[in-house]
Amino acid sequence: MTILTPNFADKVANGSAGAPVHILPAHEPTREGEKPVLGIVANPNSASGFSLAMTQSQQAPLKVALIGTAPSSRMLAPYNDPSWKIWGCSPGNMNALPRVDLWFELHSNLLWPEHVSYGAPYIEWLKGQKFPIYMQDQSQVPNALVFPRDDMVERFGDEFFSSSFAWMMALAISMGAAEIALYGIDMASRDEYIRQRPGFYHFKREAMKCGIKVSAPHESDIMQSPPLYAYSDSTPFGRKIMARRTEVSGRISGMEQQQQQLTHSVTYLKGAMEDLDYFESIWSGVSNDLCRLQYENAKLKAQIAEMTKPSMPPPATATRKERRRHG
Repeated sequence: MTILTPNFADKVANGSAGAPVHILPAHEPTREGEKPVLGIVANPNSASGFSLAMTQSQQAPLKVALIGTAPSSRMLAPYNDPSWKIWGCSPGNMNALPRVDLWFELHSNLLWPEHVSYGAPYIEWLKGQKFPIYMQDQSQVPNALVFPRDDMVERFGDEFFSSSFAWMMALAISMGAAEIALYGIDMASRDEYIRQRPGFYHFKREAMKCGIKVSAPHESDIMQSPPLYAYSDSTPFGRKIMARRTEVSGRISGMEQQQQQLTHSVTYLKGAMEDLDYFESIWSGVSNDLCRLQYENAKLKAQIAEMTKPSMPPPATATRKERRRHG
């Protein structure tokens, strides 16, 4: 499949993984004014050994790449550009990302019976990582950072935290990010679209209100805005979608009727075939009686023929007495 943008693996294959990677204009850093940013720093006084702190010496703007698992754009992130912070999440990204600066695993049900098959090895993998990991608590990974849920809810409310990426975007906004880019994040399935996508739109708007640039590669679906309710129906595109939907729905209905008719016919013929199997296996002996009747009938016919066979006339040389005897 031809991709629009070379990914990290392509750069490695071309021998350029060690060289600075060109960042496409859609992901160029925002350089209008530099400001101090919050960073993850060592803190021996905290339970986890890490904490959020203001890093005054770091003058470059904070640029955060959020990494999901959608294969169309996951490997397009600027892994080889140190000016970007790579924030990962999900068991699907385990051992898949070339670089990680911060990890998020906010689910607490990974060891429940229905999830333990993949959750248990994932938890063990998290325990062995050197990068900081945000979780709900430290019960499963002792050195995890406790995610500042209450701080995020106090600032942004509790209506739009509908996915891990919503929490991650809220944290990036709170840390003063200048740019947020999303890779491997489509939210294109029905479940994600209905439940999670509105949360992304909300935090995208919150970021833009703070002057934060939000972007994603063209291979991703995430930047497509939802239609304007009611107004979109009146556009040529909206009307065409409706006409096409009506056409396809009608064709499906017709084919389903044909399918039902064929199913009925097949069921009828299968019943007839079952009858044939029954008669063949149980009543085939009737042919034996027919053969015997045919044989006996032939014998009777032969006997009757013999009995009704006319007598032969006496020879001409026979005496008068013999002729009278013959009749």
